[in-house]
Amino acid sequence: EALLRERQALCDQWVQILRDYEGQFVVMYMGRVVAHGTDDGELVCELLRKLGDVPFYVAKVERRPTVLELPSPEVTG
Repeated sequence: EALLRERQALCDQWVQILRDYEGQFVVMYMGRVVAHGTDDGELVCELLRKLGDVPFYVAKVERRPTVLELPSPEVTG
């Protein structure tokens, strides 16, 4: 439920977030952007150090979402 609230906050603020952070990752916590940058792994580590084990939402800010196609484990295994 907490992640859904953060995702909704991202959607509610999308126009401004797109304008300010296009091409970056943003971290939503308590309904606002608390960090941003180009390396999502680095952001997650930073936020875990700062906030501890709390739910926060990480999203890439892009006009057209990136779609990753991964093979099924049954196909590759």
